[in-house]
Amino acid sequence: MDKETIDKNLRELRERATKFLTVTPEQAEITEEDVKKLIHELYTYQIELELQNEDLRNTQQELEQSRRRYADLYDFAPVAYFTISDKGLIVEANLTAGTMLGVARGHLLSQRFSNFIVTEDQDVFYLHRKKLLETGQEQSFELRLQKREGSLFYAQLEMILYSDGSDPPGQLRMSVYNVTIRKEAELAALLQMKDRYRAIVMDQTELICRFDPEGRMTFVNDAYCRYFGVDFKDILGTNFLPNIHADDLPLVRNHFTTLTPDQPEKIIEHRVYRPDGKLRWQQWCGRGLFDQQGRLIEYQAVGRDITQLKVAEEKLQKESRLRQLFLDALPCIAMLLTYNTRLIVASNKAAAAVGAIPGHRCYTGWMQRESPCPWCLAPKSGTESQAQNGQFWAHGRYWDAFWIPVDEEFYLHYLFDITEKQKDKEALRKAYDELEQRVMERTLELQQSHAQLLHSEKLSAVGNLSASIAHEFNNPLQSVMTIIKGISQYATLDKNEQELVALALQECNRMKNLIADLQDFFRPTSGKPGPVDLHSTIDALLLLCKKDFHNRKITIVRKYGANLPHITAVADQLKQVFLNLLNNAADACAGRGIITLSTETAGEKYIVVRVQDNGEGISSANMKRLFEPFFTTKPEMKGTGLGLAVSYGIVKNHGGRIEVHSEPGKGSIFSVFLPIESAIESEIDEQ
Repeated sequence: MDKETIDKNLRELRERATKFLTVTPEQAEITEEDVKKLIHELYTYQIELELQNEDLRNTQQELEQSRRRYADLYDFAPVAYFTISDKGLIVEANLTAGTMLGVARGHLLSQRFSNFIVTEDQDVFYLHRKKLLETGQEQSFELRLQKREGSLFYAQLEMILYSDGSDPPGQLRMSVYNVTIRKEAELAALLQMKDRYRAIVMDQTELICRFDPEGRMTFVNDAYCRYFGVDFKDILGTNFLPNIHADDLPLVRNHFTTLTPDQPEKIIEHRVYRPDGKLRWQQWCGRGLFDQQGRLIEYQAVGRDITQLKVAEEKLQKESRLRQLFLDALPCIAMLLTYNTRLIVASNKAAAAVGAIPGHRCYTGWMQRESPCPWCLAPKSGTESQAQNGQFWAHGRYWDAFWIPVDEEFYLHYLFDITEKQKDKEALRKAYDELEQRVMERTLELQQSHAQLLHSEKLSAVGNLSASIAHEFNNPLQSVMTIIKGISQYATLDKNEQELVALALQECNRMKNLIADLQDFFRPTSGKPGPVDLHSTIDALLLLCKKDFHNRKITIVRKYGANLPHITAVADQLKQVFLNLLNNAADACAGRGIITLSTETAGEKYIVVRVQDNGEGISSANMKRLFEPFFTTKPEMKGTGLGLAVSYGIVKNHGGRIEVHSEPGKGSIFSVFLPIESAIESEIDEQ
């Protein structure tokens, strides 16, 4: 039964009992049964009241225990608690407060709390107390407190307004935390950070300085002092201004006056004189330091010497002008363009004269087209990273054009007007056709020479074979000859047997000489060296191979170097080398392809002849065995594997070398380096 129901029943019972007692015996109509019932109810409620009284006593004990626990928590809390009156007096304080301030709690009461605040921090407490009283918002701040014996410690204060209605207004409750350990750690970290910052700033190679709005120096680093040859002690607090070039003084003065909170940082470049009198270029990044109200506090500037950069810029500009002069002096149209848009970046006067102007696309300005020209090889030059060459008719003229990659973004485009040359070429074509007929007449003779060369290659194969087995034959042959000689000297033979032994010994000697002759035959034929025109030699071989190459759909491209000097060599041996390389290149093209022949000088002592094909290439495993005798990748009955080995021997005997570069699926390049003065001639001179 709840308390409300009990109270209601008690009121009803009290009313019945009162009514019962106020009625006189004459008026009473109460029976004995009613009296018993009333007494029973009174007894029941008596028991309930006793139980309720027991609950009240238990509740009172719990409240007393809670009060004691609260008192313990209040007095022995690790935080000091104060109640401050509107007059600033301490009204209440816990035991921790007395311990923190070194004063007994009883002696704290009625004292001004400000008596324990360090003089320099009195305004901090006053301002926060004033703000709390004005706004009612909780205040949290830090200041220094002083114990009774005079020692100081850092404290964090949190204040709130408090009033229960009976107390006068303006009282506040305050908790105080001793944060000395944390502040000391923060101070140590701050000092360490300050030392680290100072070390970093002082060790910087950039010049760093600070000065107030009046221009007085407040800080300079070592680099600044070294650069201007001053001591920081002499310039701190002074209006030090370096010896700036007179023409740049207005720029420097205006630089700092225009700094604002919205634009606090700017960069300038100016000239300054060093203590040794040399004029140098500097770049300064100036920054204005403003407070929260936007008032200027200080300027900071970081500078560096950019003299070398300025010199490099001037050199670059000069080189740019020279490049433009060079482009203008070229006897052709020259342009620098971008791959992705074909936009003209730079052009010479000849290009500008035909409408190829920087800022325009090459096909819109000059060619007057809406799309790239169909003959343009710029995409191919960019994809392959190689120069491309092509000829085409445009504007009634015939052009020899070159597309040369510069990098992944730019390429050079040169165009030469070869209209007259093309007309001359057409005239020469007729003459060439007549010459072709004459060449055909001599084809038979050259084919015979070709057969002889092939025969010499077969002989080289025999010589190489003999060289590889000579050692194996010589040893047993020598043993056989020794045995036969012993039989002829010590055995008793009749006349017929002696003739047979002599004949056997004669045949052994003949076999020995034959092996020696085969070994000698492996070496290149010893012809007489003389002046050789490589271009004429190669052209003669190409005429020999023309029909074969035509049948195999192989195109020959010549890229001969100009003014190529004659070399001293054995002409027929070099023909054998080049013919072998041409045949190998044709076989690699698999019936269709391009063979490129190029010549050029390599330094002052060598001429290089390159035979390039776009065939199947050579694997890395085969590259290692390329010059081994009898090694071949050709089908049986088509190659002996001696051609490259013989060619290598011929070139090496001339004092040259053969280099090979090949990638599977992309073709091969055989580069034959031949000395202008052959080693064969030197050997003959020595002999």
